[in-house]
Amino acid sequence: MAKYVKPLSDGEIKRAKPKDKDYKLYDGNGLILVVRKSGKKIFKARFKINKKESEKTLGEYPIISLAKAREKNTDIKRLIADGINPNEKAKEDEKNTFNDVSSLYFEFKKSDVSDNYLKKQKSRYEYFIKKEIGNKPVDEITKKDIINCINNIPNAKTRSTKNTDLRETKRIVLLLINTIFKYGNTNDLMNNSAYLKIDKDTLISKKNPIHFKAVTNEKEFKNIYKVVNEYVGDVSTKYALIFLIHTALRSKNVRFLRWEQIDFDRRIIEFSRDEMKAKEAFRLPLTDFTYNLLKEVQEYNGTYKYVFSSVLSKNKMLSENTLGYALKRIGITDITPHGFRSSFSTICYENHKQHGFSGEVIEAQLSHSIGNNVKMAYLRSDFLEDRRRLCEWWDEWLTH
Repeated sequence: MAKYVKPLSDGEIKRAKPKDKDYKLYDGNGLILVVRKSGKKIFKARFKINKKESEKTLGEYPIISLAKAREKNTDIKRLIADGINPNEKAKEDEKNTFNDVSSLYFEFKKSDVSDNYLKKQKSRYEYFIKKEIGNKPVDEITKKDIINCINNIPNAKTRSTKNTDLRETKRIVLLLINTIFKYGNTNDLMNNSAYLKIDKDTLISKKNPIHFKAVTNEKEFKNIYKVVNEYVGDVSTKYALIFLIHTALRSKNVRFLRWEQIDFDRRIIEFSRDEMKAKEAFRLPLTDFTYNLLKEVQEYNGTYKYVFSSVLSKNKMLSENTLGYALKRIGITDITPHGFRSSFSTICYENHKQHGFSGEVIEAQLSHSIGNNVKMAYLRSDFLEDRRRLCEWWDEWLTH
């Protein structure tokens, strides 16, 4: 008589911790869960065919649920009962296509990235990749297939009518293809290294750097600041522009700013590494001016998620183009929202003797990497209090 095996539960699987070596948990009826020392948990079906022990990988938990793994295990038992080898059946009829692997990849990334970012990635896949290699079995995709996919991007039909830089689009799409390949190979969904044979710099010419429009003449910049303060449009947009100028943040960080990030007691705003372009956590010091500005915004908008909410919906952040359009509506065409950062940088450097702070403090306020890798290894401070005093000087300079 076969030994009784107590079925697994989701709770047991979630609590299973990695050890020094891979180990197995048994669900019964040949279904096992392999807990790898890396922390990954893989469902496998163990069976006997023609008197030989064999097994088949079913997928990674929690991408494959316990219920789904049991269902797949039952399907395998049915195939064996009909005299069919499940592994041979998989080779013949169940080849993973690139669409199959990409679907699992996007499901896997759900918890790691924002909904907006995931939506953009799925759109890129839909427009630029799916038609070219989506239906191909993953192990049959060649280097030439990938190159053709990238070269055909200018012919892809999308909803957008904007004139975008196709070189940048090609680089983003190639990176997405490579990422899906790596995910598939890592999770035993494919065995194909075609993407490693492609040199992106040979396939795609390098993008010319973008120089954002900025105003560095001090008198002109103060006039712009005065016009922004007299803006009579949406109040949330007006305060966002003023806050942007005073902090020298990137416009995305201002648009996505949430109340939960602000510590009024410590007078700082904290941004996680995933929110910053440099992928390093960042602390923004609040001065009296920016503290009072946010307190004023809080009076009319403090019950919503985003500090500077959309005019269309209080539950959404300002859209990507709102701040730029606002500047154009009030006649400011010689600077962009991003250009305020360049103005801040230039004016602070030119007035070094007035405020007395080093270039490292200025660059830290711009959340730029400081120096080379060796210097950065020894430089641990983010100059928070120095930056606070620099921003106090900047507030004074702007308002007088």
